[in-house]
Amino acid sequence: MKQIIKSIAIGLGIAFAIFCLSGIVFDIDHGGIFKLENYSFTKMVIGCILMGLGWGAPAVVYSNEKMSSGIKCVIHIGIGMVVQTVTAFIVGYIPAGTSIGKAILIIVFELAFAMIIWLCFFIYNKKQVDKMNKRIQELN
Repeated sequence: MKQIIKSIAIGLGIAFAIFCLSGIVFDIDHGGIFKLENYSFTKMVIGCILMGLGWGAPAVVYSNEKMSSGIKCVIHIGIGMVVQTVTAFIVGYIPAGTSIGKAILIIVFELAFAMIIWLCFFIYNKKQVDKMNKRIQELN
């Protein structure tokens, strides 16, 4: 239970950080005129929470020692991408009426960005494992 809460907290933290940074980018891109109506901001925050949960909760799969790393990765990224893509369409991150080509391009960009974040976690965790293994070798 503690692990899933930690995973969700990390997922929400990353989601909100990306949400805030992308808000800054869009604000600058639109010359300080960033118009929100029809509860757009509320919908985006709820979408951000859903994406944080969609990426954070499935990360608990990495604590299962019986599964291969590849299966864990597929489960985590598969669930995260489905939740992210569905949320993006519902909330309007991918606006209604967007061409198929542009929607696919946005989804590919989202996947690439998700893979960069996943790779950062992988590298961090690999370094932690290497440190622990080195310490165990020193003790033996």
